[in-house]
Amino acid sequence: MNFDVLTLAAVRREIEDRAVGGRIQRVVSPEPNQIGLEIYANRAANHLLIETGPVNSRVHFVSGRLHAGKAPASPLLLLLRKWVRGGRLVAVNQLPLERVLELQVRARPDPSGPVAEHRLIVEIIGRQANAILVDEHGLIRDALRRVSGDGARRRIMPRAPYQPPARLSLPGPSVASPGDVSARTAPGVPAWRALLQAVAGVSPTLARESLARAEVDPATPSTDVAVWPAVLGALREIATDVEAGATQPCLAPIDGGWQAFAAYPLTHLDRRCQAAGSMSEALEAFYEADDAASSVDTVKARVLEPLDAAIARVERRIASLRTAAPTGAAIGAARADGQSLLEHAHLISPGATHFEANGRRLDLDPAKSVGANAQTYFTRYRDLKRAARLVPRRLRRAELELAYLRQAADDLRRSDSPAVSRQIEALLAESGHLRRPRRNRRAQPTTPAVRRIQGRQVLAGRTAAENHRLTFKESAPDDLWFHARNMPGAHVLLRDPGDDPAPKLLHAVARLAAHLSAGHASTAVDVDVTRRRNVRAIRGAGPGQVTYRRHRTLRVAPLADDG
Repeated sequence: MNFDVLTLAAVRREIEDRAVGGRIQRVVSPEPNQIGLEIYANRAANHLLIETGPVNSRVHFVSGRLHAGKAPASPLLLLLRKWVRGGRLVAVNQLPLERVLELQVRARPDPSGPVAEHRLIVEIIGRQANAILVDEHGLIRDALRRVSGDGARRRIMPRAPYQPPARLSLPGPSVASPGDVSARTAPGVPAWRALLQAVAGVSPTLARESLARAEVDPATPSTDVAVWPAVLGALREIATDVEAGATQPCLAPIDGGWQAFAAYPLTHLDRRCQAAGSMSEALEAFYEADDAASSVDTVKARVLEPLDAAIARVERRIASLRTAAPTGAAIGAARADGQSLLEHAHLISPGATHFEANGRRLDLDPAKSVGANAQTYFTRYRDLKRAARLVPRRLRRAELELAYLRQAADDLRRSDSPAVSRQIEALLAESGHLRRPRRNRRAQPTTPAVRRIQGRQVLAGRTAAENHRLTFKESAPDDLWFHARNMPGAHVLLRDPGDDPAPKLLHAVARLAAHLSAGHASTAVDVDVTRRRNVRAIRGAGPGQVTYRRHRTLRVAPLADDG
């Protein structure tokens, strides 16, 4: 999720309102990539968290007191305690259209010495995120992440002059023109990405929201958009409101957690956003849930190894069953061998170890009579005949089991939700392929993901249970059902398609189904499409395993991961 320019603008205003003029009482480091400032202002202690990790870089107030971590104090932390602790936060600034925040602090480190001014600069710029302490002469005292400056990278080292991050030569929302965006359009480039690449300070979330407010599907090919002036108008309105302080912080829920946050209402998400009291409250709630979401990786680490082992066992069982399946010729030969012994009994000497008839050598037990040896062959004939009846059934069950396990493995590898991952684990436990999770890991029911493609509602399952629910509980007979052909993948449902849906719409939904399948990395995937009434659950199979008829097949390129 993007901590974008407008999010930082909303946080900056909160810092101005709550903490400017306050005294910095404590400086701590809860985690190696974090700095916590306790600022006493307006008769209250305000706890500001700064994190500059490669994933969750952010800055915002938190509700609870921040505590020092167990790691040794970094050089930057020691310098902050010397030059910043006890000082006053006199100003807070944000570089225009940049995710760079400057906290200006005035302090007197030595009671008898002069006042010193420093800037704590927080750069929320992805993997290069950093916190840098700069003195009144513009020289770096130290940073959480030092950079030697080799090649084209900035030098971020003690005593080096501070240089802001290089800015992209793009127009801002207030001056961008339709021509600027049109220059970024190209076949295969979605509209939201063209807007992102054309205007400074635009994040993927903001780009999608601006398009949605102009009634354009964000995934629409950029070359098909004819209303860029309306899109830019929506973008300017959002940016102007946030910059003016008219923020409406919100959170978009998903599976007991949060999918997105923003300083403005998110209308492009097909679910009801929940308002937050402030941007910091929204961010704290989001990242608390995101910390819990790290359990996704924990579940994957716990489940994938035994799941892959279960898949290997079933594959070996299938190979064995295919080897054991008798042919009609073998069955007929066993019966013919028994009959041949009976027909030629007068030619077989007592105690013989073999007999040749019709060009075949038949092994005999010398301790048995000819009739008993013949019965041995008839017994084999009956066993082979029974196996010919049972082995295909067992092979079919094993193949269904393998398909179920492969689907679960694909679902788990694509999962980015802790609730979804835990549900997959619970389903595998119920089917006997994993140990049952402990009670404190009990899975909660999840619901299929909802999207809008070209203004139409599209649902996609993320687990076997969601696929079953979507196909057989939440669909109408005339809805269109999509699934990647002959491979694990999500059930995708296009609601209310009408009698003759547009080919472009079918193609777009098929691309989503291809993306949500095991073939997502392929250049082209075959996707079957049929009316939902033509889909049937397979009796005795796991949830989400179906058979279908009267379908057509579309060969499409999977939707890009960021589309």
